[in-house]
Amino acid sequence: MPESGRRGPSERVTVIGLGRFGSSVVKTLHELGYEVTAIDRNEKKIQEVAEWSTLAAQGDGTDQELLRQLNVERSDVAVVAQGESLEASVLTTLLLKKINVPWVVAKATSVLHGELLRKVGADRVVFPELDAGIRLGHSLGVRHISDYISLSAAAGIAKIEVPAHLVGHTLAELYDERSSKFNVLLIKRGSNLITVPHFQEVIQPHDELVVVGADREIEAFVQHPTAHARANA
Repeated sequence: MPESGRRGPSERVTVIGLGRFGSSVVKTLHELGYEVTAIDRNEKKIQEVAEWSTLAAQGDGTDQELLRQLNVERSDVAVVAQGESLEASVLTTLLLKKINVPWVVAKATSVLHGELLRKVGADRVVFPELDAGIRLGHSLGVRHISDYISLSAAAGIAKIEVPAHLVGHTLAELYDERSSKFNVLLIKRGSNLITVPHFQEVIQPHDELVVVGADREIEAFVQHPTAHARANA
């Protein structure tokens, strides 16, 4: 396991369902240093993730006996990544809680699906397609946004690739009148992270900013020159 993993090698995660979402979860968990058990009905999908898994097994996540044979109950977390069959997703989640997996994360394809998963015990429900749609929508509206987390209908956290007109200005200059509605949480400069940057920090070429605020303030910050920049144009 990689030494840079977030958790120790004793941390076990089971991922059931190896579509694009499930496979991506398996690879990421492996890179973070988790022990991963991967389960899917499709033998080809099992083979595709075998190198990133501690154990890759062909089988049905709704088979309680199989889950016990694979010692899934010893997992710290289980991820139900199957989404094609609502019935299988809900039943797998129910069985994982029945065999006492402490934390179950389940993928949902709709709001109703998510409600059902919560009712049978899912500790967390994720909506990959919905979340991806939200990120894409915001990235189309503000072209320099490379990632986005929605906090409300009109506000969020965005990662921004710094546009040229912001380079050379301090954060104090860039905040302007937005100081109470918008904030720069950190600056990524090459391999370095500047957390809680000072107001006098000067933006450099190729910086990436993580910002939080109302969507309209993020858009205004990225797309329009600051008053200081206009005054010196």
